[in-house]
Amino acid sequence: PAVGPAGRRDAAPAGTAGPRVVVLLAAPGPEPEEVVTRTTRRAGLLRALAAACDGLDRGGTALVRLVTRPTGLFPAPEESSHPVDAAIWAAGRSLANERPDLDLRRLSCHRTGSPGTDAARLAEELLAPGGEEREAREDEVVLTARGRFVPRQVEHPAEEPAAVPAPGTPFVLEARDPGLHRRLVWRATEIPEPGPGEVALEMRAVALNYRDPMRANGLLPPEAVEGSPVGRGLGTDGAGIVRAVGAGVTGLAPGDRVCGLVPAALASHATSPAMAVMRIPDDMSFTEAATFPVAFLTIHETLVNKARLAAGETVLVHGGAGAVGLAVLQCARRQGARVLATAGSETKRDLLRTLGVEDVLDSRSLDFVPRVRELTGGRGVDVVVNSLSGEAIAQGLDLLAPNGRFVELGKRDIFLNTPLGLRPFDRSLTFIGFNLDAVIGAPALASRLLADFEAELRSGGYRPLPHTVHPAARVDEAFHLLQHSRHTGKVVVSFDPLDEPVPVEPAPGAPRPDAEGTYLITGGLSGLGAATARRLAEGGARHLALVSRRGSAAPEAPALLRDLAERGVKATAYAADVTDETALRGVLDAVDATGHPLRGLVHAAMHLDDAVLADLDDERFAAVLAPKALGAALLDRLTAERAPDLDLFLGHSSVSAAIGNPGQSSYAAANAYLEALARARRAAGRAGTALAWGPIGGTGYVARSGMGTAMAERGLELLTPEEVLATADRLLAEGVEVAGAGRYRWGAARHLLPALATPRFGRLAPASSVTSPDARAELLRTLKGLSADEAVEKITDTLLGLLATVLQTDPADLDARRNVTDYGLDSLLGMQFLVRARDLFDIRLVPADLATGRTLGHMARLIHQRLEPRQ
Repeated sequence: PAVGPAGRRDAAPAGTAGPRVVVLLAAPGPEPEEVVTRTTRRAGLLRALAAACDGLDRGGTALVRLVTRPTGLFPAPEESSHPVDAAIWAAGRSLANERPDLDLRRLSCHRTGSPGTDAARLAEELLAPGGEEREAREDEVVLTARGRFVPRQVEHPAEEPAAVPAPGTPFVLEARDPGLHRRLVWRATEIPEPGPGEVALEMRAVALNYRDPMRANGLLPPEAVEGSPVGRGLGTDGAGIVRAVGAGVTGLAPGDRVCGLVPAALASHATSPAMAVMRIPDDMSFTEAATFPVAFLTIHETLVNKARLAAGETVLVHGGAGAVGLAVLQCARRQGARVLATAGSETKRDLLRTLGVEDVLDSRSLDFVPRVRELTGGRGVDVVVNSLSGEAIAQGLDLLAPNGRFVELGKRDIFLNTPLGLRPFDRSLTFIGFNLDAVIGAPALASRLLADFEAELRSGGYRPLPHTVHPAARVDEAFHLLQHSRHTGKVVVSFDPLDEPVPVEPAPGAPRPDAEGTYLITGGLSGLGAATARRLAEGGARHLALVSRRGSAAPEAPALLRDLAERGVKATAYAADVTDETALRGVLDAVDATGHPLRGLVHAAMHLDDAVLADLDDERFAAVLAPKALGAALLDRLTAERAPDLDLFLGHSSVSAAIGNPGQSSYAAANAYLEALARARRAAGRAGTALAWGPIGGTGYVARSGMGTAMAERGLELLTPEEVLATADRLLAEGVEVAGAGRYRWGAARHLLPALATPRFGRLAPASSVTSPDARAELLRTLKGLSADEAVEKITDTLLGLLATVLQTDPADLDARRNVTDYGLDSLLGMQFLVRARDLFDIRLVPADLATGRTLGHMARLIHQRLEPRQ
């Protein structure tokens, strides 16, 4: 018998091998120097304890109690005196999910001043029996002088706007909830000021491109966004009135009517490099002018400058009724070339015939291939302007005559790195892959192209494209029309002051950065760090220190620094390891020397190396822990010495710290330290905020690794960078210490995370999302009535179904006689399989049960043996 936590005497549950209590006490030590070494050593001990428990009687439950000093992971009444202990606490959360066979509980023990009292209440917790249902046990307890407390995770739904701002409020378009339920919201903002070489515009019309709905729906890969104008927001084709000009701008003045390439153009006000816009003729409307930039700049550069289209040649253009196709038609006729065009519907093909295209074909199948050969007498065409994907590319190359040119405007196959056969190039062909962003990013090339285009525009060589107009208040209709290809020419969003009023959501009201101060961002040259840099620039920051290991040599650096410079921001890339105190001190010394004192700090540096704790060694664990945890500790100490008046100390954390994401014990530990440090700083009267995000798509690690689908299947759906930054603004304005934001399906996540079945998550994860007691009891009753061979066969079939669910395949494709590891079952998927089997059969299963050479048939016999004593 043991004394339970309420003072009653409880016997150890029947069917267990009796409690085996292991206590890990956190010893005092210096901070921050030992945040990595101490946590790594403790994690190694946890790893060893878990391995030792593999040798216990399979019917028993290993009881592990992790005891720490006050961590600061929780708000009051827990104290924030030892944030270094928060790291091992979160590592224990991950281990508890990886090893549900362990009864691993965590205790935060405050000293009351009475050793006898402290010892008695600690002993009471340590001797509490284990083996009870997960749903009933507290896995985390905080013992304070005021009593015994247990944490509860509480969810606050996203708030709806409180009020609509007054008319005339500037606004910008944001895409929320990307995917099937995406929402387009006009959000209040501030009027941007032009930087050097820029103009500020009052927008009057913006033409949509296919990248806009793709971006809004979260379908663009990160390489299509990062470092490009579309990365700053929605909309590129813009027309409006110059409101102000920046330093060094000549040839343009306030009041000029202009059109051109305008980053984040879907807004009431925007800024653009002066060299990217041009005056429009007095007799041309803003909506007409907005139809020009992307389509005609693309076609002029590809057909005239690169493909050198000549009189008498033949062009095949796909999607001829779209904006680019209609621009091809104008350009080719001006060059004296013949046009063959395809379109996807009879209505669009009729439009092309009306516009004088004699040979119009169907693009919905490859039937156009023999028709093109027939129409060209077997010779083929001189130029193909392609936007189709897959097999159509190979067929298009085969349709080229000798010395032909293939212009690829589609992005899908490029981003997928689709292989291209070289055999057709024996005919001296040229393949032109085109990205307008790359041209605009080269000043000399962009200046020449824009000058040539402006001349064509003024001479009437190029004319406005057919278009439909939607007022800004109905922007969703415009996106829907383009997304479903129900348009011809261009779809234009109008900002005419006489249009119906635009519903605008109030701005979150984040504090404005100090324009004279410097804001330092670690991990600031890529991912969320780079997105944060751009957000600070939008908010008014004019001096940024961007820290990464490679500094200006990082591949993302040139585009980001150029983008920030175009906004009038002095951004400096520093090469420094955030775990090196000397290097960080050097960066801060350099910031001091600029004359713009440090005012804020954002810590976004991180490293990932996912594996269950049992597969990690100390070196791998420390490598993930160090950038985020030690980096934060050093920044905390160094800024306390030299910048006690920071107005911002923000750490980007992760939901992994709260839920103990399997395979991320070291990452969870690092983020938990960051959160506890924020509370410790607040307790000391200093700025400190940690925001724990769910997985982020569109940029950063999840986007680059392609893990978005897998995360969503686990119940952790993606946030967009815009949602993260807008939410950060709101939470900073509210003055929170620690908060999280994400889009979660807790029921789905509960299958993978046993911790979600504890009372800590009782308000979020419904008990109905795991195997119900009735279903489990029915299965066990069925097995009890079968012979041993029949029971093993039934268990095998059940395991086949569980494994098929984990692998997302058909059970018929699996063989119970094949080694489980042959199916590519990595440690994380293996753990998920074990958790499901443990829930279903209500027995203890450990990773060793999935050792190499084990088949599902072998596991079925193992499970049957462990069930026999109950039957």
